[in-house]
Amino acid sequence: MVIKLTVSLVIFLTAYYSSKFVFKIIQKVYSRKNAELKAPNTIRLVLNVVFFLLAAMIILSVVFEDLVPIITGIGISGIIVGIALQKPLENVFSGIFLLVGRAIVEGDVVKIGDFSGTIEEVNLNHTVLRTFDGKKVLIPNMKVWSSQIVHFWPGKVRRMEMIVGLPYEVDVAVALEILKKVIDEEELVFRGNSVSNFVVFNGFNSSSIDFKLYFWFERRNYFDVQNAIASRIYKELKSRGISIPFPQLDIHVKELSGTGSD
Repeated sequence: MVIKLTVSLVIFLTAYYSSKFVFKIIQKVYSRKNAELKAPNTIRLVLNVVFFLLAAMIILSVVFEDLVPIITGIGISGIIVGIALQKPLENVFSGIFLLVGRAIVEGDVVKIGDFSGTIEEVNLNHTVLRTFDGKKVLIPNMKVWSSQIVHFWPGKVRRMEMIVGLPYEVDVAVALEILKKVIDEEELVFRGNSVSNFVVFNGFNSSSIDFKLYFWFERRNYFDVQNAIASRIYKELKSRGISIPFPQLDIHVKELSGTGSD
């Protein structure tokens, strides 16, 4: 019995270190090609599952030479365990479907049910999602598989909308020209045949005429492009002698003449 346990442990450790070794080889191959290894956590998980399943099969076939008594001994208890494991198994198979179908991949920014954030990992039981405010959410794979998945910005670029209010004294045509010049001259704004950057009139506000800027940029420049565009707008308006309006309230006092004598 001790020998069997020792052999089982050796097989298990061999599977564990073989999985790590293969993963390091994959990393080196991608590194030599100067390519990024996508979904490393998922790849590591798949390798672990494959090697541990092989190890389990070897242990069962070598250590336990005659499986019939073991299977017979399980009996009704095996059926009970199977029913108890129904939900976990559903999550496991759903996770496999998600990985094979690549419905979600590490690094994707998605909305699943009521949660939005970045996919960190798809493991055998849960999908790990990191929300935009830093919360770590574990969503059962079965729920992910059966839910509607919304992918935000599946490409390398995304669009931003920015509203700018200008005083009523400014001519609309001039305002459109100024704001269009800003997004045309900003280097961080993405330009390509598949996208368009433009400015449109957005309405008459109580203290300003509003315009909306639509421009594309690479996702990694999210904060930089906002600051750059805002700075350019401010400088361009200042150079033209145009001030950004603020809420104002005009009060008109109507003077009433008295009808009685002092």
